[in-house]
Amino acid sequence: MISPVTNRPKHNVFSSFQDTAHTKNVYSSLYYKRNHRVEESDVKTKAKIAAGSIAATLVPMIYFAKKQNGLKKILDIFKIKYELKEVIALSSASIAGGALTGIAVDKKTNRKQKINEGVFQFMNATVPTMLVGGAMELIKDNEKYKNSKPVKVAAIVTGLIAGMPLAAFISNIINDPKDKEPDRKLTLKDSIINMDDALGALVVAKIPVVDKLHLEKIMPAIFAWCGYRAGESN
Repeated sequence: MISPVTNRPKHNVFSSFQDTAHTKNVYSSLYYKRNHRVEESDVKTKAKIAAGSIAATLVPMIYFAKKQNGLKKILDIFKIKYELKEVIALSSASIAGGALTGIAVDKKTNRKQKINEGVFQFMNATVPTMLVGGAMELIKDNEKYKNSKPVKVAAIVTGLIAGMPLAAFISNIINDPKDKEPDRKLTLKDSIINMDDALGALVVAKIPVVDKLHLEKIMPAIFAWCGYRAGESN
């Protein structure tokens, strides 16, 4: 049988590289998939999401300031002493505030995606922190190692390295319990980008070198940013 003659280019494994426009679209598609964005929110919507995340961050800060320092120093929100429960409460409020605000004000996107991103951000913020916090408690009760800086540093590094993949694993189970969609993988680049989520682990560790950096001062802003990411994500 003689095949009809057409003007279409012959397809092979290199065909996608022959069409510049097609190649650009492929790269663009991969970029958006990689960054979990289909359509950008407008500036007004982003501002509302940011405001919601910041407001949600301030609520637990004011509560802890009052609880620790009294009513007269209720606005002394940067003198809060953070333990594990304070870090988890702060991260939970920030991320929930950002995600819920995004769901309420951003009509262009899928609500489920924002919830999924909120779960991912929350797990990234809390799982490494809980692992490091637990390890620090065990070390504190051990007479041999409680004053050993190398052991404490090793516990922090191990908690962060183990905590981030574990957080992604738990997030995938919660977001897709029936495993209908491909799992969200945690790459090295993801780990570097999401290191801000693990800031709470360093604050909870209370190592003198880390304490001198006063990371607890910027931690609320970092968690507010995580909440914004959850609310703005689509």
